[in-house]
Amino acid sequence: CIPYVEKTCFTQQTEKCHDVYEKNCTSVIDEYEERECFDVTELICQLVENIQYEMVEETYTVQRCTRVTDRVCDTVYDLSVSTKDDFQCIDLEHQYCWDEEKIVKDKTCVFSVDFDCGKHKNKDGKGSVKCEKVPTKKCYDTPRKVKEETCKPRNSRYCEKFTNEFPFPEEKQNCHTEPMKKCELETRSRPKKAKKYVYHKDCKPVSRKVCDNCEKKKLKPVCDKVQRKVCSYKPEESCHEEKKQYCFKTEKIIIDKVCVGEKKEVFDESFSYV
Repeated sequence: CIPYVEKTCFTQQTEKCHDVYEKNCTSVIDEYEERECFDVTELICQLVENIQYEMVEETYTVQRCTRVTDRVCDTVYDLSVSTKDDFQCIDLEHQYCWDEEKIVKDKTCVFSVDFDCGKHKNKDGKGSVKCEKVPTKKCYDTPRKVKEETCKPRNSRYCEKFTNEFPFPEEKQNCHTEPMKKCELETRSRPKKAKKYVYHKDCKPVSRKVCDNCEKKKLKPVCDKVQRKVCSYKPEESCHEEKKQYCFKTEKIIIDKVCVGEKKEVFDESFSYV
């Protein structure tokens, strides 16, 4: 028997996975207060008194005056808020993922020895059977399916309609009372020079800044990290050896010694021939 070693190797696809964090965004409505200010010009008005004289002929006039009030209105501005529909759009980035089937192959190899046997003549002319070792390698693949998650970034446009407040200056009348004189004339029989009071409204422009807080809405993206696993496959080979023996029969010359006894002639002298 001839000893030999048979080696068997297995190639296994080893899965290695690691976590991948990718950005995923959604939209939210952000509400905030904004200070709005406007420069306006207001009119501050008052009554201006002018005295005029009037002559009464042939009679004199006794003037009786009383104090009364008159209503005067100022033109001022205040902030008003109107609501309008606002339509806003933003671009959002998110991940589009799907599972793909992938075929991986596990490889198995068997390293062995074949024997080539035949008769060979030696120098003495005697034939004998000899076997020579011939290394062999036999490999085969074992396919199997695995699922792998594939992701691609995708952009989408998100739009939303909501109501926003818009301030604007609005004119209004601020009314107040102003004192004035009201006089009556009494005619008498002598001439007299009489006073006549004439009033006109005098307005002065005054610059002022009016401010107020307004609630605003705005779309903004909110992003977070999305975790997913990415796997790869790496072949790993492991081998083990097994000791074996190859046995066969060969020719061998055996010499056997055979002994044969010799023939002996026996003469009996007691007999005689005539």
